[in-house]
Amino acid sequence: MYNMFDIIRESEFLFVKDYKSKKKIFFEMINKAYLSHKIDQNQLLNSLIKREKIGSTAVGNGIAIPHITVNTLNNPKFIISVLSKGISFDSVDNINVDIIFLLLLPESTRKENLQILASVSRLLRNTELTNKLRGCKNQESAIAIFTKVLQDKAA
Repeated sequence: MYNMFDIIRESEFLFVKDYKSKKKIFFEMINKAYLSHKIDQNQLLNSLIKREKIGSTAVGNGIAIPHITVNTLNNPKFIISVLSKGISFDSVDNINVDIIFLLLLPESTRKENLQILASVSRLLRNTELTNKLRGCKNQESAIAIFTKVLQDKAA
C-alpha cells in the first residue's frame, strides 16, 4: 500500500491563471508529467480524453479527479493544478472546477489504484484543505497544507 504523504510530497503542482478550457489545462498538466516523469504526452492526452468521454471526472465543489493508468509507471504520480479561475468541467453540481487532481496510476496495481482514488476523494472532501489550497501560490505552501491535514488525520 502506498503512503499518501509520500505521494503528495513527490507531486507536481501547477498554479495556473486564465485557462478557459479543460483541454488546455490538460495539455499543461500533461506537459508537466512529461517534463517530470518522461511519460509519453500523446498516450496521456489520448487516455485523458477517452476517460472524460466516459463521464466527467468532476466530483463537485470545484474539484475534478481525472485518473488514468500508465503502463510505464511503477508508482503513482499526481499532478495537482490550482486555477485562479474555475473552468467548465461538466460537473453534476454545475460549479466550475478550480482544483484538478490528476492521478497517473500504474497499470499493474489496479487494486491499489482504487484505494488511492478513494483516499484522494476523501482527502478532497475536507473543505478546510481545499479552501486553503485555493489560496496557495506555490508548491511549498501547497505541500505544507497537505502535510498538516494528513498529520492531523493520522493523529
